[in-house]
Amino acid sequence: MGRLHRGIQVVGTVTTLRVVLCALTGFGNPVLTALLNDPRVNVEAVFTIKYENPFPHYEEQHLIEFCHQRGVTCYHGVKVSSEEGVALLRKHAPDLITVATFKQILKANVLRLPRLGVVNFHPSLLPRYRGACPTNAALANNEKITGVTVHYVTEGVDDGDMLLQRSVSIDEMDNDGLLRQKLARLAGEMVPGIVDMFCGINKPVGIPQDNTLATFAPKPTLQDGYIDLMQGIHAAHTKMRAFNPLPGTSVLLGEKRIAVDRFTLHFDDRPDGVYITGAAIDLVENGQAIRLYRSSVEAAQDVERLPIGGG
Repeated sequence: MGRLHRGIQVVGTVTTLRVVLCALTGFGNPVLTALLNDPRVNVEAVFTIKYENPFPHYEEQHLIEFCHQRGVTCYHGVKVSSEEGVALLRKHAPDLITVATFKQILKANVLRLPRLGVVNFHPSLLPRYRGACPTNAALANNEKITGVTVHYVTEGVDDGDMLLQRSVSIDEMDNDGLLRQKLARLAGEMVPGIVDMFCGINKPVGIPQDNTLATFAPKPTLQDGYIDLMQGIHAAHTKMRAFNPLPGTSVLLGEKRIAVDRFTLHFDDRPDGVYITGAAIDLVENGQAIRLYRSSVEAAQDVERLPIGGG
């Protein structure tokens, strides 16, 4: 699916689009790269969050470091809707504010400020999976396709009119980190199309979302990642994909909960059951198996089989 906007609003000719980006490391990196690479865009500033630890979802340079390398003004620790934040926005006078995952809710005083509005790159096919963690939710529900939707930001949760939407397939071995990375790259590829829309003489008018089709994607909990081996391979596979690397997955062996963070699928002619070694846990069913790898490898042990259903 491509462009979704259906009308125009005359705003005057835009020669250079002044843009402020509100984004986090990960989704923000390819979006910022694409904005910087577009000669029609002047990136005035980036608002982000400073992380002390490596980006947890996949290997990626911190957005703050990337901004410093490219000479982009970068603010962190600033609430964009505060007096300080609004004053900084007025200083940079953006035509358009873009959002690419951000942990702050932008209030009306920010939404009214840029003359072309505020748009968000949301990692789902809206109106499905509005909210904080759409990739976890898509994987938990075994979706085969997801995507990125660019929409106008309102005071609601991801409910603004849609401008552009593109889809991507979800592979059998994708976990949340891999899917986030795939969608981040897709968002970067969509930037030129959004710039096309806003650099003309008309402001694009989006397509309203069908709220009757809306679903929500709250932040998953540690308990969501608890794997019950008695529920079988499919359930274990779903949770391993949906909740890694965060919030993480684990299995209960006896009275001890063991963290597992990777998996493989393979054929296995052993009797149905759970096979435990120092490095991994194999769940075998009907000639198929999923191997769950412990997050920290313990000393190797003799293989032990625990039949499914006890005994």
